[in-house]
Amino acid sequence: MYNIKTSNGTFELRSVEKGIFRVRISSNDEFNETLLSKYNILRESGEDTSATFENNTLTNGAFSLTVDGDKLVLNGTKAPVEFTYGGFEGKAYKNKGFTLNISLDDSERIFGLGDESRDHIARRGTVSRIDIRNIASYGPVPYIMSSNGWGVLLNCTYASVFDIGAADKNLISISAHKGIVDFYLFVPESAKLADILELHGRIAGNPIMMPKFAYGYTFVLNEQTNAREMLYDCLNFRREDISCDMVGLEPQWMTKHYDASIDKKWDEERFYIPGWLPENQSGPETFFYALREMGFKFSLWLCQNYDLLWEEERQCGERAKEFGKEYTYEGASILDPHFACPMYMDGLTHKDVPWFDHLKKFCDNGASCFKLDGAFQVNDHPDRLWAGKYFDDEVHNVYPVIYVKQMQEGFTGHTGRRAVIYTPCVYAGTQRFASSWAGDTGGGYDTVVAMLNFGLSGHSNATCDMEATSLEGIHYGFLTPWTQQLAWRTWNQPWFLRDELCDAIREYSHMRNSLFPYIYSMAHIASERALPITRALSLMWPDNAEFDYVTNEYMFGDSFLVAVFDMKLTLPEGKWIDYFTGDVYEGGQVIEYKCPKGKGGAMMVKAGSVFCTQDYQKYIEKSIPDNYHINVYPGGCSSFTLYEDDGYTYDYMEGKMAKTLIQLCGDDKSFELTLNMREGSYEGREKTADSLLSDPDIFGMGDVTSFDVIINGEAKSVTLDGNAVEFAVADGKTTFAISKDDHRQKKLTYKVEM
Repeated sequence: MYNIKTSNGTFELRSVEKGIFRVRISSNDEFNETLLSKYNILRESGEDTSATFENNTLTNGAFSLTVDGDKLVLNGTKAPVEFTYGGFEGKAYKNKGFTLNISLDDSERIFGLGDESRDHIARRGTVSRIDIRNIASYGPVPYIMSSNGWGVLLNCTYASVFDIGAADKNLISISAHKGIVDFYLFVPESAKLADILELHGRIAGNPIMMPKFAYGYTFVLNEQTNAREMLYDCLNFRREDISCDMVGLEPQWMTKHYDASIDKKWDEERFYIPGWLPENQSGPETFFYALREMGFKFSLWLCQNYDLLWEEERQCGERAKEFGKEYTYEGASILDPHFACPMYMDGLTHKDVPWFDHLKKFCDNGASCFKLDGAFQVNDHPDRLWAGKYFDDEVHNVYPVIYVKQMQEGFTGHTGRRAVIYTPCVYAGTQRFASSWAGDTGGGYDTVVAMLNFGLSGHSNATCDMEATSLEGIHYGFLTPWTQQLAWRTWNQPWFLRDELCDAIREYSHMRNSLFPYIYSMAHIASERALPITRALSLMWPDNAEFDYVTNEYMFGDSFLVAVFDMKLTLPEGKWIDYFTGDVYEGGQVIEYKCPKGKGGAMMVKAGSVFCTQDYQKYIEKSIPDNYHINVYPGGCSSFTLYEDDGYTYDYMEGKMAKTLIQLCGDDKSFELTLNMREGSYEGREKTADSLLSDPDIFGMGDVTSFDVIINGEAKSVTLDGNAVEFAVADGKTTFAISKDDHRQKKLTYKVEM
């Protein structure tokens, strides 16, 4: 860490790790930590000892930061980037706000800022207020990245404004009414947007892996539903052969509607539990048991207005003790004499009782998921003094992150399992703890932009309330990172809809279930590299500025191009194969796509793709597949890694998982397909489908699987080590089998002539 005094303040420069700088600027040499840093939401790995400092220049690999008077210059990117700063009145001073100006090259394009606006993904020429607001701005994220190879994460919880070339076309101006200049700067050597995101994840965190079942189909029940109706809805999903994994309960599950207290109880009329049973019971006497017997998980709706900062302050004290330090922090300046002593005023909070404590009994009942409504957490609280010392303007944006942090940590600490926590309110760091949905805004076209902007801001596990009353809404809803349909107070269960819609939900649920190995592997890539499951075309083809305005399409993982609502399709270069019909389209053009019968949009496979699917099951955890399908679309070189883990714990963060690398290389006439041996392992004991229903322990690793290879096209020959392999051709596809005995022995490379 290096401090450099200038006429207008002090620069603090730090090289955190390769490609990551932290910059702070203060007028009085004081650098108080923000709540994002203090509460361990933004985390640093340490300090890069390989960095060098000389002549006011900090050098990190191929990049350098130079303090030149009151200006900071970044060199090593496509064009030098200049940073200047000041207060609202022309000078920086403590906690009275700041402006940070960043120069813009003429051709530079800017992305990010989360779900601040649903109008566009190209941010240049716009003004954005980063301040969580109900409906209008559910998930603003103070992060931007440039096509010139750099990204900035503003480390600030106060409301801020990002003017990106609106007032001055060659300037980004970031301002806040309080705080000091504090930001992370990301500069990968590749200059690729995807690699900037990966560096951003090193500080803000990568998207968390949800448990396996959460990547299936969730149906949130009508708010008038009781236990009997819930069970019969679940039974109907099984009878109708619709793959469904979780059902959700809205506020009706509680005795008191919208109960924000820590005294919640099951509504005795709707969800009766015998009084002689303990509160945390989930045995055969309860409806929880019947849900498990049918293979369903369930979620509970929550709202709260609790002062969570008391618990965060306690955790800060515990962390300080680990380093032999005494924890003290003044917090906000107390200006109102009525607030002169620590106090809490909400009437709900027990400051020595963590919020999650009262939810443990519901986890014991079997709750696997909590839906955190925007109610209260999205509101301003100008009369609150959080933890007795923080004003609401400092807390408002970070509060929803603290909420999901304590929910995730509380659930995992109590159960030992992965949490499914989902919220409409997103800010910097949310992706480390929770998934999201687009709030009370339905599942229309504008939520696509929200999802893509989240992906461009480091948050992957995003969805919306699927619109099940149209084929277009069903198509889109099943091709998001996770799928949720909300009934609320409507009766849109599939069997109540017209046959066309019910059939579509059935078919799309089967397709999503069969795609689970692919979706789950893409979720692992997001958790490792922050590359989202749903990817804006600009993220994957960053050199094509025309893609900045394509909002009706996205890559769904590595292989699929999905189009929703608007069927005027912009196809990137290359060949694209219709997943539904097998029709082939040449890329580099705009086409008018006609949806096949029963489909609500387009789903194309990139030629040269390889990926895994499985046989359809009624729900994801019904059994561990003993056979996967390797889908091959000849026409280029690519690879796919099949990720396997226990599906329940966070052991994957410690590398406890198995990976099988599959490689494809060649063209549409001749290619090689290589199946590498499975590497790695994870713990857990074997569970059969029947025992899992009544015993929710984790799956074990099990043996390697067999594979069926499905090639899109008719092969003339297939050989392995020069020996002919038996194959079959039907309906324009070639298939052959790979036994588990062969798979576990050695790497297998098949040569295919078409």
